[in-house]
Amino acid sequence: MSVSLMVSFGLGWLLTAAPSQVGRIVPCAPDTADWKAAQEELSAFDARMQALPDDGEVEDARSGLQLLLSHRCFGLAREEEHREPLSWDEDTATNALALKTWWRDGGKAYFASQLDLGRAGEQTIVLAPDLRDVQARESSPKHRLAALLCPAKAGDCGAETDAWRARAEKSFRPENRRPGTFDADPPPPTDCLKEARRNPARSRYKAWRGCLAINPSGRNVQTVLPLGRIRAPTDGWLVIRGRRGHYDFCDQLDAYHLATGTTYRSSSCSGLALMSDGKVDGVATNAARQSRVRAGRVSPERIRELLWMLLMEPEVKDRVQVEAVRVPVPKGLRVEWPTTDDGILGGVAGGVFGGSTAQTRLGWKWFPPGGAEPLSGTFTYPYSWAAGEDHANVLMTEAEATFQDGCPALPVPVRELDFTREPGVNRVDAPEGVAQVQDARVEVLLAWKPPSRCVPAK
Repeated sequence: MSVSLMVSFGLGWLLTAAPSQVGRIVPCAPDTADWKAAQEELSAFDARMQALPDDGEVEDARSGLQLLLSHRCFGLAREEEHREPLSWDEDTATNALALKTWWRDGGKAYFASQLDLGRAGEQTIVLAPDLRDVQARESSPKHRLAALLCPAKAGDCGAETDAWRARAEKSFRPENRRPGTFDADPPPPTDCLKEARRNPARSRYKAWRGCLAINPSGRNVQTVLPLGRIRAPTDGWLVIRGRRGHYDFCDQLDAYHLATGTTYRSSSCSGLALMSDGKVDGVATNAARQSRVRAGRVSPERIRELLWMLLMEPEVKDRVQVEAVRVPVPKGLRVEWPTTDDGILGGVAGGVFGGSTAQTRLGWKWFPPGGAEPLSGTFTYPYSWAAGEDHANVLMTEAEATFQDGCPALPVPVRELDFTREPGVNRVDAPEGVAQVQDARVEVLLAWKPPSRCVPAK
């Protein structure tokens, strides 16, 4: 009986090595000639990865990884993992820092575990981590943050933000999230063994392994920032505009100078006046407004960290497995992979998202020094299910807590304020919109006069 050529799911190239048994792929027996050869190839590839610079070329590493996968003893690896870099094809671009991190944090352990699956007794599989995104000057020359990006081999570049990164990623962990910003009662994880037992005996390991791959709880996924560093923004003006609050609220504009901490705040506060039918009385609401301008200073360090997080927030990724996960193989499952499609039965993993009428959107815009192109965005206030946005809210609260009234070190940033716009407000809360109110915040601030004996420097 001839053996058909098998096509790997993600590699796009043909494998000519026959499985160890007809119709299925099983692990290599320890200490056989094939097993020893695979171990030698794994050691050689590990040495190549150890020597690969963070900013090095990855073509040799790519071909070395494909060579490993072509070995018969890694036949299960060819079939069971379809995430990068194990699903690479020859056209996939990647980064040396990402590949080195993947190998160090679990890729090596994944391949090593394949050589242990043929041993007698209890067995443990390894789920390889995800290939992380990278922000680096060489690989992202057209990125919106290109002016701040450090090289892949960063050295001291951006080191001042390491503590900010550590703090942000700590805040992303479920046990550190603020109440109301995550699902406090998530659905129970899928019973992958139960799912596997719905299939024929020869396909149960395949079904169990596939179930683990799509269930975030089984892979210990996290919310993370990309690899690489960006330098701390240290100068220019950060302007934040929008409505804060719901029944009691302030339409507000805040301008912060990153180098000095100089702060201007222009606010118009009121409370929603409700009619008998529950609708908002816009005239009465506006009639109760109280306008105010404050000037002074906040901590420059705190406002820089806030802007750093606002810049990084779009790059935050959810459900990323950052390290190897070890899972014992349940008793009764034979580690084998059928080479024909048996129509595996299983479920689908999903997610839940939420919101609240107490939330609003704030707009921000950073004007770097020297007339460089401004950067802008929005975030949900005062809390958010998006971990990066919620951490920005915490940082903004901390920065504002350092505010001290006083003579500002710099005058009102007239040019910058002319190029900011407010995000919209729910028409239920503001039937006539807030464009005029928000524009008035700018006009009032531009007309502001410092108190006597206060002369803001130019």
